[in-house]
Amino acid sequence: MVSNGVLYRHAPDACTEEPQLIVPAHEREDVLRKYHDAPTAGHYGAERTSQKILERYFWPDLRKDVAKHIRDCLQCQRYKASNLRPAGLLQTPSMQRRFEVLSIDLFGPLPPSQDDYKWIFIVKDRASRWVELFPLSQATAENCAVVLMEEVFLRYGVPRRIISDNGTQFISKIMQKLLHCLDIKSQFIPVYHPQTNPVERKNRDLKTQLAILVGDQHLTWKENSRPTQQT
Repeated sequence: MVSNGVLYRHAPDACTEEPQLIVPAHEREDVLRKYHDAPTAGHYGAERTSQKILERYFWPDLRKDVAKHIRDCLQCQRYKASNLRPAGLLQTPSMQRRFEVLSIDLFGPLPPSQDDYKWIFIVKDRASRWVELFPLSQATAENCAVVLMEEVFLRYGVPRRIISDNGTQFISKIMQKLLHCLDIKSQFIPVYHPQTNPVERKNRDLKTQLAILVGDQHLTWKENSRPTQQT
């Protein structure tokens, strides 16, 4: 709409029925200073300043120009509190040695193999991401403890920490006594957040990998579990 040579705009979503004056480019900076920098403007943020201007004026990319003007405002930079978190102290992450921290989990029950194995005990080294799979006939605390002692600790050394879920096999007296005697710290993940266990991803992938390798021969999963060991 043009009135007396001045261009106006009617905005259907505006808060007022008054038409908005279309501000030419060379006058926009004056409007920004009036609605943000002036003592009566209050140096408000981008959204509130934009809303005040839109009550009377309009131009393309108005909100973008308001945001830039406020970012460049020296008074706002000097006196307004930042909403950003303060930078923390620089910390150098400590490098883990191989087989210093292990993650363990159980996968199953599976269809009984030809020699009556039904479970897979998963052990993952957090540093190297090496994974080893051990078939078990029964998912008992004693079987898990024997595998850890004979197949892991004697081959790779005693770890400093073991991460697991709250399965009965891992919180059992047998397992906790073994870890206590070897001075291994036991770390349990939250009950409703199994994804915090680094081995959980391997647990999810194992089902797909075994399905591809086994095909219709479901009883051969034990023979096909070895190729799924990986870093």
